[in-house]
Amino acid sequence: YQNKTTAVKPALAQNKQTKTTMTDGTLTQATFTTAAKQFLELSQKYQDSWELVQSPSWPSYLRKSVQQQLTRLTGTTDVDDDLAEFEEVELDEDPSAAQVDTITTDVYRFEYHVVYSISYQVPVLYFNVFKSDGTLLRLEEAWSGFTELAGESREQLRQTLTQMEHPALFKPFLGLHPCQTANVLRTLPDSQNVIVSFLSIYGPYVNLELDPRYGLTGDQKNESGENE
Repeated sequence: YQNKTTAVKPALAQNKQTKTTMTDGTLTQATFTTAAKQFLELSQKYQDSWELVQSPSWPSYLRKSVQQQLTRLTGTTDVDDDLAEFEEVELDEDPSAAQVDTITTDVYRFEYHVVYSISYQVPVLYFNVFKSDGTLLRLEEAWSGFTELAGESREQLRQTLTQMEHPALFKPFLGLHPCQTANVLRTLPDSQNVIVSFLSIYGPYVNLELDPRYGLTGDQKNESGENE
């Protein structure tokens, strides 16, 4: 990933005692849980729809469901094999005739989960996208739908946006692979809330935008002289 500037500036605190990540960018399970509870309080304050899910087999995680539009670019060979064979000469003369680029915009239901990874010791953003008929957006379809990730090379895209088993639900989810997350969070050692920082960086890649007020958290506390 490239660390891109988004509408939400990760909240930073001047007081070093409020660090939420270790120097290597990882965080403990307890730190994640505390940050998740604080994030939930902010969500309720800003009338956002995040909720904290208790799991018997995994640390509590955050969940949000929202309906929104997704525009996908599909480039497929829409000529079936028989027709392509029949019109082989014409297609060879004009190769672009076989390639049909279609832009489709539909409303989907997105379900986002912010889950703690025990192996990587970082937050992981899992999500699923439901079509109007209730079926899930396939991984191959998702690769064409998220424009922030579409700029990656095909190999980078496959490594970044992938399908993983949800550790608490044991079901396949789409997700942003956490292999580089610690390196990114390491650049934000004074983050007031690691989940705000994490989502402000990774969320826009998959159509998840935070209310800009989340980014004011640290500034407001500093101005009032309050410390966690």
